[in-house]
Amino acid sequence: MNLYAFKSDNGYLKIAQDGSYTLVGINKASVYDDSRLDSLKDQLTALKPELKNLRIIKLVLEEEDYFWA
Repeated sequence: MNLYAFKSDNGYLKIAQDGSYTLVGINKASVYDDSRLDSLKDQLTALKPELKNLRIIKLVLEEEDYFWA
C-alpha cells in the first residue's frame, strides 16, 4: 500500500481541517492514499512558497506477521 505525505526540510506536515499546518515528526504527519494524489499536487503548488524544499513523499506500507503470543 502506498501513502503520501508532505515533507519539508524542517519536518512533515500535519494539516488541520481549516487548511493550517504544523511541522511534526513522521509519526504525526497527515497521510493520504492514492485517491488524493491530484489534490495533493495542487496543495503542494499553493504551499511551496511558504516552506523550504517542500515535496510529496511516498510511504510504502508493508504488512507482515511479527509476533505471536
